[in-house]
Amino acid sequence: MSIFRWTAPIFKLTGGRWSEDDFRVVAGWLRPFVTPNGVFMDLGGGTGYLGAGVARALHAQVVIVDSTPQMLARAPAQTLVSVRLAAAEELPFPDAHFDAVLCSDAFHHFRDTEAAVREIRRTVRPGGGVVILEMDRTGGGRLIAALERLVGEPAGFRTPVELQEYLAARGVFGTSAPQGRISYAFIGAVHD
Repeated sequence: MSIFRWTAPIFKLTGGRWSEDDFRVVAGWLRPFVTPNGVFMDLGGGTGYLGAGVARALHAQVVIVDSTPQMLARAPAQTLVSVRLAAAEELPFPDAHFDAVLCSDAFHHFRDTEAAVREIRRTVRPGGGVVILEMDRTGGGRLIAALERLVGEPAGFRTPVELQEYLAARGVFGTSAPQGRISYAFIGAVHD
């Protein structure tokens, strides 16, 4: 993910794309899993803007996990927020550590999604929540995928149904709903 080393300042500037309403919506998806004072992981959270806003809305702790130090260096310094440098495929947390995971615009960047899903299942408690915000590989997502591949990213975009089926085959069950013209939200839970 070397592209994120030099684009970190840009991502920090674009954090403002998330509104208080967005934080409340995502918090609503996570609320059944994350109690006040609970803890969730923002996997591939970059500069942490979304995770920090959702943590405030939930009154819960968030650990922003990203593999790019330049991104984490720009994470908000707030009492509910901590950061951890790690790859999604090798998370440095004990089993069942988190109530839920949030993964926004990052799942398609993971080089080994099999390992990343195994780590999500291991570190999120049984019955814990999984919220993944992604772009659909059809329509406008095709152009973004092509651009990402040009700069060396895996661009492993899936349709909402493809992601649901992929995760269900690995013990994470849920549904997807459109979020704008090219994005969608997967909302599910870890099952044994």
